[in-house]
Amino acid sequence: MPHLAGKKIAKSHSTIINEVKIILKHLQSNLLVTKIVTGEIKVIKAGPNRIKITPIPAGLELMIRGRSARQKIFIYTKEPKTIENIIKTKTLS
Repeated sequence: MPHLAGKKIAKSHSTIINEVKIILKHLQSNLLVTKIVTGEIKVIKAGPNRIKITPIPAGLELMIRGRSARQKIFIYTKEPKTIENIIKTKTLS
């Protein structure tokens, strides 16, 4: 599993699943994103990739399900709708 680094990344969990890497590649350099916090990885049964986006007061909470693991990601932004649209565009293309 890849590791994530950068000035916007919280250091508590630096390991990410591949499906998270694809999304965060587009968000890390976005000026509207002020901080990204990665949660712990939970191993789950194999299944389809999915993403659940939930608004929170500080931005967005993403629950990203990969082939055999899932990970929660917090995206801090003052423009959650714009970031949500970017995520949906990048994951559907």
